[in-house]
Amino acid sequence: MASRANIQVASLPTATLGVLLAAKNQAEIFDLAVILYIIIFFTILTYSCQVNCLNDLEVDEKYKKYLSNAVRSLGIPTLKKIMTIELFIAGIIIFLLCFLKKNIIYSLAFFGVISGYAYSAPPLRVKKRGILSPLPVMFGLYFLPIIAGWFIVNKKLSFFIFLFGMGYALIMQGITFINTCEDFEEDKISGIRSLAHVIGVGKTLFLGSIFVFVGGFVELCLISYKIKINESGFVPSIAVLMLSTFFVVSIIYISRNLYLIGKSDKALVLCKRYAVKMPMWFLITRYPLFFICLLLVFFQ
Repeated sequence: MASRANIQVASLPTATLGVLLAAKNQAEIFDLAVILYIIIFFTILTYSCQVNCLNDLEVDEKYKKYLSNAVRSLGIPTLKKIMTIELFIAGIIIFLLCFLKKNIIYSLAFFGVISGYAYSAPPLRVKKRGILSPLPVMFGLYFLPIIAGWFIVNKKLSFFIFLFGMGYALIMQGITFINTCEDFEEDKISGIRSLAHVIGVGKTLFLGSIFVFVGGFVELCLISYKIKINESGFVPSIAVLMLSTFFVVSIIYISRNLYLIGKSDKALVLCKRYAVKMPMWFLITRYPLFFICLLLVFFQ
């Protein structure tokens, strides 16, 4: 589907980690405002993916034909109607959030819509703006949802959640660079100048390797701190240890792969081979964090 369902399956943690970290009990994570926030997150994510597919139609036809075929089989007019409905739904939910929480600040959720549109669509089309191209994804898709999820539950933003959000964004953007480099040739032909065209594929992947490693270290330190102050029981501690070990192994595995691909003489070929693993890399880094935070809520 044009909405890239494989990416969405891996995105539940992005929508909920901030909520789980802020929650002091189970009731807070089942609050109506939290449910509305998760719905709007996926609505905006779906809309952003569809904007990307629509505006990358010619690019995708060169290599990712499963995406261009999905758009054409659905029909561009139909897709635009669906996107309009999604914007309408997003607007209603944002209004409800402002009403429930009695705070206009929740209207800032529209920034997610603007960011998703500006990344792929003209006139800005930030994805072709070289060194600026990673920013809408890194901050709009990976960082801000963590902060927003926390704020839905806890109005007092802390240094902890900003650090956690930045660590998370580093990991996910580092992984996303494999997709950036995968599209190197097709983007160049289509006039899209990504970060890989500015600093080179090798350096982009090396940067991605550093991002994943540093972000993983930050998240591990913050999760360890959270566990310490929660003083959870024996059973969840064992589960948390297993999940943390899996997370560390995943971080090392992905960071190493990005580094080795970037050092290879066949980096572009390897990028296309490994890019199909990107959704799996999202899964094995996001869900350990998600389940750790879930356990801490249920056993604190």
